[in-house]
This record gives sequence, C-alpha cells and structure tokens, in this order.
Amino acid sequence: MDFNLPIQLKMKIKAILFLGFLVCSLQLRAQQARTLIESMNQMFAQKAVDPVKTMLSGSFSIAAYTRPSADRMLKTILERYPCDSILLKNETKAGEMICLTIVPFSKGKAGKESSIYTDASYRLLYTDIFDQLYGMNRYKKSVLVAKIPFEVENGSIILTVKVNTSERPLKLLFDTGADGMAITKALADSVGIKASRQQNTSVVGGNMNISVSEGNTIKLDTFVLKNQSFAIFPEMHKGSDGIIGNSIAKNYITKVDFDKKELSLYTFGDYTYQDQGLSVPVTVPAGLFIIPGEVSVVPGQANTGEFVFDTGASYNLICFRPFVKKYKLLVSGFKPEYNGTTTSMGMSTPTYSGRAAAFSFASMPRLTDFPVTLMAGGGQSENWNPGFDGSIGIRTIGRYNFTINMQQKEIHFVPNHTFNFPHDFVLGAYLFGFDADGKLKLLSVVSPVEGEALKAGQIIESIDGVAASAFLKDSKKMLAVLSAPAGKVFKIAYTADGAKQNISVTKK
Repeated sequence: MDFNLPIQLKMKIKAILFLGFLVCSLQLRAQQARTLIESMNQMFAQKAVDPVKTMLSGSFSIAAYTRPSADRMLKTILERYPCDSILLKNETKAGEMICLTIVPFSKGKAGKESSIYTDASYRLLYTDIFDQLYGMNRYKKSVLVAKIPFEVENGSIILTVKVNTSERPLKLLFDTGADGMAITKALADSVGIKASRQQNTSVVGGNMNISVSEGNTIKLDTFVLKNQSFAIFPEMHKGSDGIIGNSIAKNYITKVDFDKKELSLYTFGDYTYQDQGLSVPVTVPAGLFIIPGEVSVVPGQANTGEFVFDTGASYNLICFRPFVKKYKLLVSGFKPEYNGTTTSMGMSTPTYSGRAAAFSFASMPRLTDFPVTLMAGGGQSENWNPGFDGSIGIRTIGRYNFTINMQQKEIHFVPNHTFNFPHDFVLGAYLFGFDADGKLKLLSVVSPVEGEALKAGQIIESIDGVAASAFLKDSKKMLAVLSAPAGKVFKIAYTADGAKQNISVTKK
C-alpha cells in the first residue's frame, strides 16, 4: 500500500479530523450547558439547592457574599423569588468565564433576558438575577454615595459612628480582618445595644462564645447603614470603642485614601479606578479577604500561603501557628528580635518577631528585609485551624491607598506618600516606626527596661545625631542603623515636658 499521499489529500484529512474534534468539543460544551440549565430548573421546581449543589463553583457568590453565606442566600431566594424555570438562548466566552444568556419564566410568562456566568467546567460562579436581588447591578453606572472622614491613630483607620438613637459618638476601628462589627458588653449596655442570640466565633488563636445584636442602624458622618449586626465581646483591644468590619465593603465599592484621610463609598456597577495601580484578586471565605502570598523567613526558603487582608492588625505580617508549625519557621534559622503576645478579643497568644528575608503578596513587588511575627504554640493556638496562614497588617497595608471591590473580587492598590518610608525597626527594648506624617515614633516597648524608659507614642528627633527626617531622605543612613552590630550603643534624642532629653539604647 502506498502511504505517499498527495499533500492536498493530507491537508483535507487533517481538516476533517480537526472539524470532527471541534464538533465533538462543541457538542460536549453544549451538553454541559444543558445539564446546568436542567439542574437549575429542578432547583426552581423543588425550591431547593440540592439539584445544583455539585454544580456550584467554590467561588460561587451572590452579590458580595461568597460561600457558605451565598448558599444560604440562594435558599432564601428560591423560597421567595417567583421563577419557575429558565430557557437557554445562547452561550459566549467571557474571558476565562462562560456566559450563558437565559430567559426566566414565571407562571409561563417570559421575563427579561439575563446572564449566568460559569467557569470553564460549567460550574456556577454567579447570576445577574441573583446579584441584582441583593443590590449589585453590574451594568448600571457606579455612583459616589458618601465621603466619610477618618482619623489615623497609630497607623490604624478610626471611624466616628453613632448607633441607633444614641447621640454618643463611638470610635470604631475599620477592621477588614473582621466579618462584621463588634463592641464590648459594657459599651453595648451604655448605648442600648441589646443581644438577640449567641454564637461561637473564631478569633486569632482560638474560638469563643459571644452574643450578637441584630437590626441596628449606624450613622457615619451623614451616611446611614441599616439592619447591621454587632458581635458583643466581654473585652476587646484598647484604643477604640469597637470595630467595624466588612459590612461596608459587602454593600459598596470602598475606597480608602490615606493621603486625604477619607473613605469613599460607591454603588456596585460600572466602576473605573481613578488612580493607576495594581488590582489583586481576592477570595472571600467566611467574609474575610484572602490574598495569596509568599514569605521567606530565611533566604532561599520560600513558603506560599493564604493571608488575610487585615487593617485591624497593628503589625506588618503575622504567620499563624499552623503555618509556622508546618514549615518549622521558628527553627529554620529565623532570628527573633523580641518575643511578645498577640491579643484578639481578650485571647492572648505568644509570638516571636524579627525580620524575614522577603515577603510578597499576589503580583505586588517583593518586599525585602521585612518585619514578620511568628505565632508560637501553647493554649488554643496549638490546635487552632483558622483556614488561612496569616494576615497582612496595617503597617504594610497603610503604605497604599486601596479600593475594595467585591463586585470584581479584587483589591486595587495605589502606593501613597508613605510607601518608601523605612520599615519598623528594633533597637534595644524599643520598636520604632514612622507615622503617616513622617515622624519617627516609639511604637512599643518590646522587652523589659531597667531604669528610665521611653513611652509608646514618643516622637524621636534623632538617632546618634542623625535627624529623624534624614532617614526618610537617605536610605543609606537608615541602613547604617539596621546593619550595626549587636552591642552598638545608640543615643536617642527626644523632647519631653518641654526639655531636650537623651537616652542610650544598646542594640541586641
């Protein structure tokens, strides 16, 4: 048999094979789309989630809410939304997603065309109808609804809030490491916030039982949010009256501008970022914003993890106990500069802090010689399993103006005026850092001090005769301090009670 076929015949055979493969592929895709629609029609007919449970993507969402909250919301929609079935009209590619155009029917009457979006495996990501029922219309023009001033205290964002009919202003920490709002029991009693139920909740280092108050109205400047819940804790960290978590970002595109000290809220919809920057995808399990990151505690040993975007945390980066234990970070060559505790809602966990060789999150630029805190074992933290590996705190986040956009499941970062400020550093028993105004401050006393001691919040004027402002302008001067050998004595100059003061500090 002669296998030396003419070139034209070979090309025809290849074309026929390719067309056959393409037809099979299209038929398979069409079948997958039909299977999803059939399952959704069973869901509408039975008013139950079970027919589509296996066809929901892990990233399935309704408006700004992801699983498991989205599953509960879907159940509520099925009980209340008047839809009997949907009809598939066509299918198109939408980037990495697939868009299915459908027509909903109620009692045999056709409604307006809408869209369903799936991943490449035809698992449901979101539907326009469900999103719009919860206030997210991706096709309307996004509009500004509020500009809310905030204060910056120790780098953290503080919002002034009034609750229900109380005229007492509360100072609440804007905390993206919390799913909702929280307040102490004593303060709740004083402003008339009443508990309506009990629940178990996760805090850094463990779990605890708390009370919850539902149906509250809060006022931020002239902006009002209704039907808000408060978690009521026996005690909380000092420095604020409570926290306001991701309740705002679940309902509005939320822009935080440290340069203007202003929080701007926009309706979900067709929104364009006003500043050039970098958008980082996030996942949102349990109502928290999770960003992929990579930390090298020592050079050449990079470990990847999932980190909470946490404006309520006062550090740069903390790695939680399961992550530290898994990669043996405390015995990997890490050299702690001091040890301490991290406290969340009254629960304390031992920690060790020092400098990591490098840290990066998502596609953001790599940060070197970076402050890191590693959670040690003991108590509940040894068996605590938060579901993520650590959190990125305000000392890192505060270097950016950022926009939380839950419609796109991303956070948009724009470096602000503090971006190139030196990282926090330790000399002796003291942790120093620059504030948003470029002033060098004592952030905290991190180990016991004999005799005279500086107090947290003290403004530092110079180190060894070098003005604090010079460290902002000349990185070599800052490097000289950081690279000084152990035992080096530094003279710290400051003003207290109107008088110039000096104190000697020995680097460990």
